[in-house]
Amino acid sequence: MSRVIAVTGGSSGIGAKIVEQFTNQGATVVILDRNQPSGSQDFVQCDLSDFAAIDSAVGALPAQLDVFVNAAGISGLAPIPKVMKVNFYGLRHLTEAVAGRIASGGSVINIASTSSWYWRDHLTEIATIMAARDDAEIEAICAKLITDGYTAYARSKEAVLVWSAVAAQEYLGRFRINSVSPGPIETPLLADFYEAMGHEELDPLTKRAGGRNGRPDEIASVVTFLASNESNWINGTDIPVDNSAEISEFLAANNVIPPLEK
Repeated sequence: MSRVIAVTGGSSGIGAKIVEQFTNQGATVVILDRNQPSGSQDFVQCDLSDFAAIDSAVGALPAQLDVFVNAAGISGLAPIPKVMKVNFYGLRHLTEAVAGRIASGGSVINIASTSSWYWRDHLTEIATIMAARDDAEIEAICAKLITDGYTAYARSKEAVLVWSAVAAQEYLGRFRINSVSPGPIETPLLADFYEAMGHEELDPLTKRAGGRNGRPDEIASVVTFLASNESNWINGTDIPVDNSAEISEFLAANNVIPPLEK
C-alpha cells in the first residue's frame, strides 16, 4: 500500500522536487499551494497567510497522512506580517490542524533555512514570537520586534527550527518532526533572496559551498530520507544542507579557520 504524503509549496521550487521524488517512490502525493501545479497530482489550494483558508484546506485533505512536508515559504520582500504568517504561523497552524490525521510512526519535515543559524542568540525573542496565536497578537509582535524584511525572514525560520524541536516532544511517540535548513538554492525564488539579503551575505556562502548554490533535488533527498524508516531515530533535529557553508563562515568569524580571500 502506497504512502499518502502532503507537501505545501509543492507547485514549484524545492517543494516540486520533493513531490517528484516521493511520486517516483510510488507515494500518493497531495500538493497544497496557492498555485495549481503543472503535474497531475492531487491539489488543494491553500494560502498560508490566512488561518481560515488553512482550516478550509485541511478539510479537503485525506483522512490519514503518512508524511507531511512544509516546504512553502516566501522571502523577506513581502510585508513583515505576511512573511511571519506564511513562513511560521501558517506552517504551525496547518501542522497542528493535520496532526490528528498523521499516522502513528509518521513523519513531519519543515523547511527552515541556514538563516536560522543564530537561533540560540535570539531564543528569548523567538519564544515571544511563538507565544502569539491570533492575528492581533501576531500584528503586535511584528510591530514590537521586527523592523524589516531581512529580520522577518530570519526570525520566521528560526521559529520554524525551534518550534519543530518543541513539537517533536509534544508529539513524541506518535510521529517525528524535524527541520531541514537549506543554504542558497537555485530556484525561481533565489533572485528575491539576493534582493532581500544582498550579494555581500550570500556570495560568501556560495564560495564556501564550493563555488555553486544548491539544487532543489539535493534538499528533496534529505527530506525523503527524513520521511523514511531509515531515519526513525532522528527527531527534533535540524539538518543544514549547504555543503558546510554556514558553519565555515561561523568558524572563520571566530578565527578558527582562515577568512575568505578578498
